[in-house]
Amino acid sequence: MKFYKTLIASALLAATGTVQAIELSANVAAQSNYLFRGVTQTDDGAAVSGGIDMGTDTPFYLGTWMSNVDFGDGGDETVEVDLYGGIGGDIGTTGLSYDLSAWYYWYPGGDHNQLDYAEASGSLGYGWFTASIAYTFWADAGGKHSFNSGDAYYSLSVAPPWEYQGFTTSAMIGTYQFDDDGDCRECDFNYTNWGISVAKDAGDFGSFSVNYEQTD
Repeated sequence: MKFYKTLIASALLAATGTVQAIELSANVAAQSNYLFRGVTQTDDGAAVSGGIDMGTDTPFYLGTWMSNVDFGDGGDETVEVDLYGGIGGDIGTTGLSYDLSAWYYWYPGGDHNQLDYAEASGSLGYGWFTASIAYTFWADAGGKHSFNSGDAYYSLSVAPPWEYQGFTTSAMIGTYQFDDDGDCRECDFNYTNWGISVAKDAGDFGSFSVNYEQTD
């Protein structure tokens, strides 16, 4: 179940010599389980999250997002904070869209497990389909570990334009390829995940969705 509310702000950037609108949007969500690429981040418990995005009439954007987390390992991590920025939009009149971004995943107070890491992400969309790749170029984890530098996540999502009584559907499949996979005993990290979602627009109350995800 998700709830979104948007806030709009505008400003003049005199330094560039042009009038440019800055749009701020905020989102809030409540979920029965926070799944990230098919794996629970809350020990199969509920999560409350929220974020703020800043965009302009250019392709550039910045944003931040946070959620409670619980990895069930006795660590000190209770919050995840994502910081990101990028560029995206349509490619002329080709029907293609693109997005290039950088992400920093920060777990305050999480020195116990050294979970912080950074990714470069890119996606290309056409019609119903969007193909994406996220590459971990830096991580604080030491030794043999998943979610480390050199890892890559590939995904394909489909969002048909079908709608019935305000209900829409989408589906995805992805695979996580870890750089350390197979490099040590019991280091079989690689996996594939897939999922489907049914969402309902609730007007001023945002939207509600039921999601199913599975891994191999």
